[in-house]
Amino acid sequence: MMLTYDLIADVYPAAFAATRGVACRHDEGKNHPHRSRLTKRQQNQSGNQHHSRRQQKSKSQSPLRQYTEDSCDTPGYTDSVQHRYPEEQEILYDTSNNNDRNRLDLNNLKIVNGKSVHVPVSAYPKSFIQWPVDGSTKNKRIAEVKKQVKLLGELIKMTVGGGQHDESLADDKTPSNPPPFSDHVDMSRIPAYALVHSAEDGSQPKWDDIKELINAGKMKEAKIMVREADWSLASPVREELWKEMCRHHSTEKDFSDYYYWDTVKQIYGTTELSECHAQLPAFIDTHHTVSHCLSPRGVSACERVISVIAFSHPAITYAPSLYSLTSVLLHYMDETDVYNCMSVLVSGAQNKFITQTKVSHEATWRAAMILARKHIRGSFSTLSKFGVTQEQIEEGFQNWLWWILASLPLTHLVRVLDCFLFEGAKVLLRTALAIFHLFVKAVMNDSSMAASLPSRGLKEAICRFCQNIQVPTQKLLKTAFGIRGFSKSEITKVIVQTEMFLKSQRSMGGTGSGSGVPEVPTLTRSVSLEGLPTSETQADIQMMSHTLTIKELLTLWSWLPVRMTMHQPSLIYTTEEHGCSLTTFFQRVEKHEPTLICIRTVKDHVFGAYCSTAWEQRNLKDEFGNRQTYFGTGECFLFSLRPTVAKYQWVGISKQQQNSELSSVEHSSELFMHADSYMITIGGGNGQGIMLDQELRFGKTEKCNTFDNPPLTPDVDFEVKVIEVYSFANV
Repeated sequence: MMLTYDLIADVYPAAFAATRGVACRHDEGKNHPHRSRLTKRQQNQSGNQHHSRRQQKSKSQSPLRQYTEDSCDTPGYTDSVQHRYPEEQEILYDTSNNNDRNRLDLNNLKIVNGKSVHVPVSAYPKSFIQWPVDGSTKNKRIAEVKKQVKLLGELIKMTVGGGQHDESLADDKTPSNPPPFSDHVDMSRIPAYALVHSAEDGSQPKWDDIKELINAGKMKEAKIMVREADWSLASPVREELWKEMCRHHSTEKDFSDYYYWDTVKQIYGTTELSECHAQLPAFIDTHHTVSHCLSPRGVSACERVISVIAFSHPAITYAPSLYSLTSVLLHYMDETDVYNCMSVLVSGAQNKFITQTKVSHEATWRAAMILARKHIRGSFSTLSKFGVTQEQIEEGFQNWLWWILASLPLTHLVRVLDCFLFEGAKVLLRTALAIFHLFVKAVMNDSSMAASLPSRGLKEAICRFCQNIQVPTQKLLKTAFGIRGFSKSEITKVIVQTEMFLKSQRSMGGTGSGSGVPEVPTLTRSVSLEGLPTSETQADIQMMSHTLTIKELLTLWSWLPVRMTMHQPSLIYTTEEHGCSLTTFFQRVEKHEPTLICIRTVKDHVFGAYCSTAWEQRNLKDEFGNRQTYFGTGECFLFSLRPTVAKYQWVGISKQQQNSELSSVEHSSELFMHADSYMITIGGGNGQGIMLDQELRFGKTEKCNTFDNPPLTPDVDFEVKVIEVYSFANV
């Protein structure tokens, strides 16, 4: 700080002197540019003429002298004066002596530890501020001094403030940003035009308005309200809005911060951000770590949140969108709220918000390409006319998420996320199709863009289009939600069918697609950790299970539908703990969907079934009031682990892979699950795949038409040693 004061003293000498309580005579002819210079004798005569007058006014000037005396005890300043002007120091007055105090002449004095030191005005550099000309009154001169002192005060305030800012960064604190932005944002990276929120923001809907519609059962009206709102980037609504939207999707309404900070301390040993060196988990795509407008400290906070999510949700194997979403949420929330919100998004059933395996991610981008071909009619043929190949189209759609999360301006992205956090991942698919539609129109109207397409490629061209998008935010959303016939059920159907196709390609090695399955190019699958339960789950099952080894568990895991592999298995029923009763079986199992039944016989044979439908559907009645005899879907399958290892899937899937029509499957081949008060059966038609009696003690396994399986044990009839039933968490 001494260096700062010395610098200010050089630039603003009079003001500096005034703040130190020193009255500098700038009307001295020697130093004033607007007055004639006086000889030394004239100066002395002038001083003698006014000496008596100064003595008469000494009492009235005592407050100024007191201010001078009290405000100049600055050792650092003393050293500076003694170092600069040693030959001009002369002790004239002792201010501790009352007689000297009454004779105190304020001309050219500096007070040093109670002593007045003579420093001539000539020792000061010329001020950059011009003083009043001849004829100006004392009041005008005082006004000028006050003006300089005010300037000096502002300069000191900025200097001290900057020092505090640097100190706060060093002490692991963050400077405060204007609301609604959090302290993790680097405000200099946000365009100035985006910081001014609309005057109409006050009339925009708030969360209470949306919640009122939800409580009234008017979900459609609530969706329309969110879609049509015009919240700006700097809207104060968004902080509460995003948090409450995530809370609405959560079963736990209390967002506590204890778990987050306890986990941070457990992982890093401290909660100080500067000491937490986060390492990104393997499920993050390091080529797409988009931080948007976060400061370096904000990026560190983002990576710390992601590391805690990885610690708390070990089932995630591939979630590339998680980094970008976390960074955007940090623009409006603190770390704990962001963690709680992201935990809700990754815990949602059926990948409502974020895909968490590589197969799910791949199925989603392929589904986006299939839906674009269907709903943006003529787009693919138009692009092919301009020289875009099928490989370039595939490459472009592989990056469909980054059109939105990386390339769109932040002003557009936050409005997309307003709808995404309320409705789910279908909003991102709709937005991607809207971008693709607008891009194709731009290509048709811009010959230079069309000419560069073959060489530049679709991937880069769409990214540039998004970065320089000229379409207003509301028009983009209107285009996205204006696509006709683009329902949630259609999106789910296409994704599930694509996922099943990819799964069959991996496990069966087939290349064709059957009736009803979208046509998908040949898959080149990358290696990942997906399809495996976590080490923690494996240890739990090994400790609790009396039917499965770890190797058998992993074999079963590879046979499950892909969307189930992101969830962890949980043992919900075992005859060793819950007893051998069909009634108890139904009480503990019937509400879970899907379930995995594992049977171990007294002869140590292990086999079972994957049941895709909840067992409570046995109570459903048809239009005539009769309970349905069989229920379930084609995802059911039988398996054997000992003495042979084999999976027997529904014959309908085999017929699809042979390009046969589904209508060729007979009714006897669609008997998946049956249950009543006396027995349960899985698989039917000329035999029972697995049948268990009322006491779950004895059973039978036969060849059946539904799965075209041989008996699962060497003996058709078997005696049960233990039965275990597993469900899947968060389904």
